[in-house]
Amino acid sequence: MTSAPLANPKTERSALVEHAEAWSAFIFANIMWALMSLPLVTLPAATAGLFTYMSRRARGEQADLFPAFFEGVRLYWRKATLIALLNLLAGGLIGANLLILTVMNLDTDVIAIISRSVTLFAALALLLINLYVWSLLVLVDSLSVPRLISSAVRLVFAHPLWSSGVLIAALLPVLISLLLPQGVFVLFTASLTALIICKGTGRVINRYLSASV
Repeated sequence: MTSAPLANPKTERSALVEHAEAWSAFIFANIMWALMSLPLVTLPAATAGLFTYMSRRARGEQADLFPAFFEGVRLYWRKATLIALLNLLAGGLIGANLLILTVMNLDTDVIAIISRSVTLFAALALLLINLYVWSLLVLVDSLSVPRLISSAVRLVFAHPLWSSGVLIAALLPVLISLLLPQGVFVLFTASLTALIICKGTGRVINRYLSASV
């Protein structure tokens, strides 16, 4: 009867240190994003930095937090800001249309019902498109904003069920954090959401990139 091999304390210690470093970087990324987003005008750049770091983690790379985060800010802040402005415009139009339909209270009007359905579909499509836009932004430097959006639209409609599943998974940390102390959002929510999006969309984007080569 052979005895089980003894665990190597050095190996266990190094594994614990590695896990601790990964979690601390995960938390610091969230804190950096939250602090940098406070002026609001820097929110798109901070989001680009967060997605740059989380995209590398999702691909299994041993990326250093600060160089990766601020490289993303430096490289993508212009495109990220334009994407955010387009989102603000589209979201504002969708919100205004829903508000008008609510005030009109035409629940029995067929046209109003159709209009409300189309508006809700547009809101869902906007959320799904954003999943791929932010991931593509940090993965494919050569794409302009119009091409980022058109590529994201194609991926959403090519994989609607998978994209919807990724959206639900990405929204769960946000919804759960609303029920928990506010410190949870500052420490975990943004990083976890970005990581889920990068992992979920990465599977589709890799297939897309392979097909385009």
